[in-house]
Amino acid sequence: MSLSVCSKLVVLSVVLTAGLAQAQDTDMTFSPEDLQGGDAQQPPADGQGAPAGGDDSLNFDVIDTDKAAAEIERDRKAELDLIRVIQRRPFLRRQRVEVSPLLGTNINDPLVQSFVAGGNLNYHITEVMAVGVYGGYSLGSESDLFDKVIEDYELFPEVAQVQWYAGVQFQYVPVYGKFAMFNSWIIPWDIYAVLGAGYTKTELDGHPTLAAGVGNRFFMSRWFNLCFELRDSIYNESYPSGSELVNNLVFSAGVGFFLPPDFEYTTLK
Repeated sequence: MSLSVCSKLVVLSVVLTAGLAQAQDTDMTFSPEDLQGGDAQQPPADGQGAPAGGDDSLNFDVIDTDKAAAEIERDRKAELDLIRVIQRRPFLRRQRVEVSPLLGTNINDPLVQSFVAGGNLNYHITEVMAVGVYGGYSLGSESDLFDKVIEDYELFPEVAQVQWYAGVQFQYVPVYGKFAMFNSWIIPWDIYAVLGAGYTKTELDGHPTLAAGVGNRFFMSRWFNLCFELRDSIYNESYPSGSELVNNLVFSAGVGFFLPPDFEYTTLK
């Protein structure tokens, strides 16, 4: 190969190497001028308005994250306000019969001690109202105070022991609740008021009677409960010395049985 040909190849190699080096140093990023097709214009001093350059300009929306979070929380609370959770009663009385045998004693006559065996039979029209009958048989005797009055004052107190009573009644339940026993057993309970009218037979005579009282039930199962009742029977007794208004106050305790023994909900859960 001649010297002139070698010289030409060397010169060509140098030219190609320089061209490749220049191509590698070229910056492939784009300036705002390149994107807008001309010289970039600075945004206005007040920060408002879009830079000149036509429809090809880039616009960015600024979002207030605190405000957006507050709006999301407000919407969530509004949805929660629409939710109402009503827990079902664990015990239903409506359209069920209640049979309650009771044992009790009088608590307001210090001269006579009476033990009463009786009970209630109620039909519950609604969850809070019931109608029924009541009755009881009484066994009693004079107390030690009765004998002491005779011995100390030589006086014979006028007493007339109750033999039996019966009547019709209306029951209303104004208070209903529940409590947890041993943090596991939920026991529903209620407080009821009762108003009745009937007849009371004493040792002296029989008398029309008005009755009023309060009671408390503790529901141990779907058909069984424990109950306590305080009832005042008011009648006019005819003693030998004259008539007198008598209050026969009886405290009793017993159990209750509901029929049918089970119940079903008719409303959606």
